[in-house]
Amino acid sequence: MSSKAAVWSKRLAAWRSGNESAAAFCRSRGLSYSQFVYWQRRSAAAQRALVPVVVAADRGAANGDRAVEVVLPNGPCVRLTLPLAEVAALVRSLC
Repeated sequence: MSSKAAVWSKRLAAWRSGNESAAAFCRSRGLSYSQFVYWQRRSAAAQRALVPVVVAADRGAANGDRAVEVVLPNGPCVRLTLPLAEVAALVRSLC
């Protein structure tokens, strides 16, 4: 993380922990509101990063079904059994 990104990350965290509007937060600290919005959007985009998706054969599945397992970085896991064509469509829609 660049030093600017680290500084703005701390500023955004401070803003989120308070009760001020974004404009008031910027005014009270002498910050550029347009830069605030830029870093807020950049931060939101970074939080929407893709999570790993593992496609593996499910030995108990019939008709070419595959198990799709989505494991989130903080631990939760979702496992779906779908026909292979639907797995491919799901992966394409995520890309």
